[in-house]
Amino acid sequence: MAIIALKGMRFHSFHGYYTEEQSVGNHYEIDVLISHDMPFDHLNDDLTNTINYETIYRICKTQMEIPRRLIETVAQNILMEIRSKIGREGLCKISIRKLNPLLGGLVDHALIEIEG
Repeated sequence: MAIIALKGMRFHSFHGYYTEEQSVGNHYEIDVLISHDMPFDHLNDDLTNTINYETIYRICKTQMEIPRRLIETVAQNILMEIRSKIGREGLCKISIRKLNPLLGGLVDHALIEIEG
């Protein structure tokens, strides 16, 4: 079993329940962690025998470009798309942090984590 992760991917997106969030946007940070049964004896230094980081990044970037009302929806869509590309084996965990959410006070980030 191997763990492949991309941590701290940053995006400016227009997700939010309120009109102000949808028009101004916000900064987000995403972590993706995938545990996957990798055939180490058959890797042969070949990218097709592992999970391509670029594919994971592209999935996150594409989903972050589609405005949604809830970051929970964004996280679910990322999870489903990653699963469609890499299969159902192993564990996939998505964390999305909405940095400095507009809540009327100082808050570092709001967070959603899902796995499946």
